[in-house]
Amino acid sequence: MLILIKPEELEEEVREIWKQRSLSKPSIDYATNSLNCWLNEKEIGIFNFDKYGFINDNRRNFYEISVGSAGILIDITKT
Repeated sequence: MLILIKPEELEEEVREIWKQRSLSKPSIDYATNSLNCWLNEKEIGIFNFDKYGFINDNRRNFYEISVGSAGILIDITKT
């Protein structure tokens, strides 16, 4: 399954930070059902899957994340 998160779908408070390419190490936090990144030495939530009615579950899948100017692509593969 491929999920594309466009920059305008990110949390409003991080959109400008995203444009500056200051975020790194994106990962899915299954406890908060969100996509997190690191800004300097602080982990911040940049997208919440709950707003789309989507619940992630890492018991049956793994994922790879690609980041680019068009957004974030998450490739989820079932185990």
